Amino acid sequence: MWLKRQFRRDGLFHPTKNYNKIEISGAKVINIGSGSHPIKGVINIDPYAPADIKAFGNNLPFENTSLDMVICDAVLEHVANPQEIMAEIHRVLKIGGLVYIGVPFLQPYHAAPEDYQRWTVSGLRILCQDFSEVKVGVSVGAGSALAWLIVAYVQIFTKNKVIKNLTKIIVSPLKYIDKFIIHKSLNAASGIYFYGKKV
Repeated sequence: MWLKRQFRRDGLFHPTKNYNKIEISGAKVINIGSGSHPIKGVINIDPYAPADIKAFGNNLPFENTSLDMVICDAVLEHVANPQEIMAEIHRVLKIGGLVYIGVPFLQPYHAAPEDYQRWTVSGLRILCQDFSEVKVGVSVGAGSALAWLIVAYVQIFTKNKVIKNLTKIIVSPLKYIDKFIIHKSLNAASGIYFYGKKV
Protein backbone atom coordinates (compact mmCIF):
# COMPACT_ATOMS: atom_id res chain seq x y z
CA MET A 1 0.00 0.00 0.00
CA TRP A 2 1.23 3.51 -0.76
CA LEU A 3 0.83 6.79 1.09
CA LYS A 4 -0.08 9.31 -1.56
CA ARG A 5 -1.93 12.22 -0.01
CA GLN A 6 -3.81 14.47 -2.36
CA PHE A 7 -4.78 17.67 -0.61
CA ARG A 8 -8.08 18.78 -2.15
CA ARG A 9 -9.52 20.72 0.77
CA ASP A 10 -11.33 23.10 -1.57
CA GLY A 11 -11.72 20.82 -4.57
CA LEU A 12 -9.93 20.67 -7.90
CA PHE A 13 -8.70 24.25 -7.73
CA HIS A 14 -7.00 24.09 -4.33
CA PRO A 15 -3.55 25.59 -4.90
CA THR A 16 -1.56 22.59 -3.59
CA LYS A 17 -0.92 19.04 -4.68
CA ASN A 18 1.19 16.40 -2.92
CA TYR A 19 3.44 14.35 -5.22
CA ASN A 20 5.13 12.32 -2.52
CA LYS A 21 4.78 8.56 -2.62
CA ILE A 22 5.89 6.44 0.35
CA GLU A 23 5.15 2.76 0.87
CA ILE A 24 3.08 1.96 3.95
CA SER A 25 4.74 -0.99 5.59
CA GLY A 26 3.66 -3.27 8.43
CA ALA A 27 0.63 -4.88 9.99
CA LYS A 28 0.02 -2.20 12.63
CA VAL A 29 0.17 1.32 11.17
CA ILE A 30 -1.31 4.51 12.61
CA ASN A 31 -2.04 7.88 11.02
CA ILE A 32 -1.85 10.69 13.59
CA GLY A 33 -4.08 13.67 12.87
CA SER A 34 -6.05 12.10 10.06
CA GLY A 35 -8.59 14.94 10.01
CA SER A 36 -10.78 14.82 6.93
CA HIS A 37 -8.15 12.78 5.04
CA PRO A 38 -8.13 9.29 6.63
CA ILE A 39 -5.97 6.62 5.02
CA LYS A 40 -7.63 3.31 4.19
CA GLY A 41 -6.14 0.23 5.80
CA VAL A 42 -4.50 1.98 8.75
CA ILE A 43 -5.66 3.13 12.21
CA ASN A 44 -6.67 6.79 11.85
CA ILE A 45 -6.30 8.95 14.95
CA ASP A 46 -7.70 12.44 15.45
CA PRO A 47 -9.06 14.31 18.49
CA TYR A 48 -11.64 16.29 16.50
CA ALA A 49 -12.56 14.64 13.18
CA PRO A 50 -14.24 11.26 12.74
CA ALA A 51 -11.49 8.67 13.24
CA ASP A 52 -10.89 5.09 14.40
CA ILE A 53 -9.47 6.45 17.68
CA LYS A 54 -10.12 9.84 19.26
CA ALA A 55 -6.79 10.91 20.73
CA PHE A 56 -4.08 13.55 20.61
CA GLY A 57 -0.67 12.63 19.19
CA ASN A 58 1.11 13.26 22.47
CA ASN A 59 -0.98 10.65 24.32
CA LEU A 60 -1.37 7.59 22.09
CA PRO A 61 -3.32 4.60 23.47
CA PHE A 62 -0.71 2.00 22.46
CA GLU A 63 1.86 -0.07 24.34
CA ASN A 64 5.56 0.68 24.10
CA THR A 65 7.23 -0.69 20.94
CA SER A 66 3.93 -2.02 19.55
CA LEU A 67 3.60 -0.37 16.12
CA ASP A 68 5.19 -1.04 12.73
CA MET A 69 4.76 2.43 11.27
CA VAL A 70 3.57 5.90 12.26
CA ILE A 71 2.40 8.54 9.79
CA CYS A 72 2.14 12.14 10.95
CA ASP A 73 1.50 14.40 7.96
CA ALA A 74 0.53 18.09 8.05
CA VAL A 75 -0.03 17.95 11.81
CA LEU A 76 3.02 19.20 13.69
CA GLU A 77 2.62 22.85 12.65
CA HIS A 78 -0.70 22.81 14.53
CA VAL A 79 0.71 21.74 17.93
CA ALA A 80 2.55 23.98 20.37
CA ASN A 81 5.09 21.31 21.35
CA PRO A 82 5.85 18.95 18.45
CA GLN A 83 8.70 17.36 20.42
CA GLU A 84 6.08 15.72 22.67
CA ILE A 85 4.50 14.01 19.68
CA MET A 86 7.90 12.93 18.35
CA ALA A 87 8.73 11.37 21.74
CA GLU A 88 5.39 9.54 21.75
CA ILE A 89 5.99 8.26 18.21
CA HIS A 90 9.39 6.97 19.31
CA ARG A 91 7.82 5.27 22.32
CA VAL A 92 5.16 3.33 20.40
CA LEU A 93 7.32 2.28 17.41
CA LYS A 94 9.03 -1.09 17.34
CA ILE A 95 12.77 -1.25 16.77
CA GLY A 96 13.03 -1.10 12.98
CA GLY A 97 9.63 0.58 12.77
CA LEU A 98 9.13 3.32 10.21
CA VAL A 99 8.07 6.93 10.64
CA TYR A 100 6.81 9.42 8.07
CA ILE A 101 6.70 13.06 9.13
CA GLY A 102 5.35 15.70 6.73
CA VAL A 103 5.68 19.39 7.65
CA PRO A 104 5.25 22.77 5.97
CA PHE A 105 8.14 24.91 4.75
CA LEU A 106 6.72 27.77 2.62
CA GLN A 107 3.02 27.93 3.43
CA PRO A 108 0.70 30.72 4.55
CA TYR A 109 -0.77 30.67 8.03
CA HIS A 110 -3.56 28.08 8.32
CA ALA A 111 -5.04 27.53 11.77
CA ALA A 112 -6.58 24.14 12.57
CA PRO A 113 -7.26 25.12 15.33
CA GLU A 114 -3.86 26.93 15.62
CA ASP A 115 -0.72 27.24 13.50
CA TYR A 116 2.62 27.59 15.28
CA GLN A 117 5.67 26.82 13.13
CA ARG A 118 7.46 25.94 9.87
CA TRP A 119 10.57 23.81 9.23
CA THR A 120 13.59 23.82 6.98
CA VAL A 121 15.18 20.49 6.08
CA SER A 122 17.86 21.12 8.72
CA GLY A 123 15.22 21.86 11.35
CA LEU A 124 13.21 18.78 10.38
CA ARG A 125 16.30 16.60 10.79
CA ILE A 126 16.77 17.98 14.31
CA LEU A 127 13.10 17.34 15.10
CA CYS A 128 13.53 13.72 13.93
CA GLN A 129 17.01 13.19 15.39
CA ASP A 130 15.96 10.11 17.40
CA PHE A 131 15.30 8.23 14.15
CA SER A 132 17.69 6.98 11.50
CA GLU A 133 17.09 8.87 8.26
CA VAL A 134 15.99 6.82 5.26
CA LYS A 135 14.98 9.73 3.05
CA VAL A 136 14.25 13.44 3.28
CA GLY A 137 12.62 15.35 0.47
CA VAL A 138 9.88 17.51 -1.00
CA SER A 139 6.27 16.43 -0.60
CA VAL A 140 4.56 19.56 -1.92
CA GLY A 141 6.60 21.54 -4.44
CA ALA A 142 7.48 25.11 -5.32
CA GLY A 143 4.54 25.54 -7.72
CA SER A 144 2.13 24.76 -4.91
CA ALA A 145 4.00 27.14 -2.60
CA LEU A 146 3.78 29.96 -5.15
CA ALA A 147 0.10 29.29 -5.92
CA TRP A 148 -0.91 29.25 -2.25
CA LEU A 149 1.09 32.42 -1.53
CA ILE A 150 -0.53 34.24 -4.46
CA VAL A 151 -3.99 33.32 -3.14
CA ALA A 152 -2.99 34.58 0.33
CA TYR A 153 -1.50 37.74 -1.18
CA VAL A 154 -4.72 38.56 -3.06
CA GLN A 155 -6.67 38.07 0.19
CA ILE A 156 -4.67 40.93 1.74
CA PHE A 157 -6.57 43.30 -0.55
CA THR A 158 -10.00 41.67 -0.59
CA LYS A 159 -11.94 38.99 1.28
CA ASN A 160 -14.37 38.64 -1.63
CA LYS A 161 -14.96 34.88 -2.12
CA VAL A 162 -15.55 35.25 -5.87
CA ILE A 163 -12.14 36.89 -6.31
CA LYS A 164 -10.52 34.33 -4.02
CA ASN A 165 -11.99 31.42 -6.00
CA LEU A 166 -11.11 33.05 -9.32
CA THR A 167 -7.52 33.46 -8.11
CA LYS A 168 -7.42 29.77 -7.14
CA ILE A 169 -8.58 28.78 -10.62
CA ILE A 170 -5.99 31.02 -12.28
CA VAL A 171 -3.02 29.77 -10.20
CA SER A 172 -4.02 26.09 -9.90
CA PRO A 173 -1.97 24.99 -12.95
CA LEU A 174 1.21 25.88 -11.02
CA LYS A 175 0.75 22.83 -8.77
CA TYR A 176 0.84 20.49 -11.77
CA ILE A 177 4.23 21.85 -12.87
CA ASP A 178 5.58 20.44 -9.57
CA LYS A 179 5.40 16.94 -11.04
CA PHE A 180 8.33 17.87 -13.30
CA ILE A 181 10.39 20.05 -10.93
CA ILE A 182 9.74 18.59 -7.49
CA HIS A 183 13.23 17.05 -7.24
CA LYS A 184 14.71 20.54 -7.79
CA SER A 185 12.44 22.54 -5.48
CA LEU A 186 13.80 21.77 -2.00
CA ASN A 187 14.73 25.42 -1.33
CA ALA A 188 11.26 26.68 -2.34
CA ALA A 189 8.99 23.78 -1.39
CA SER A 190 5.57 24.18 0.17
CA GLY A 191 6.04 20.99 2.21
CA ILE A 192 8.88 18.64 3.11
CA TYR A 193 9.07 15.20 4.69
CA PHE A 194 11.27 12.92 6.78
CA TYR A 195 11.06 9.15 6.29
CA GLY A 196 13.01 7.25 8.91
CA LYS A 197 13.45 4.22 11.08
CA LYS A 198 13.70 3.59 14.80
CA VAL A 199 17.03 1.95 15.61
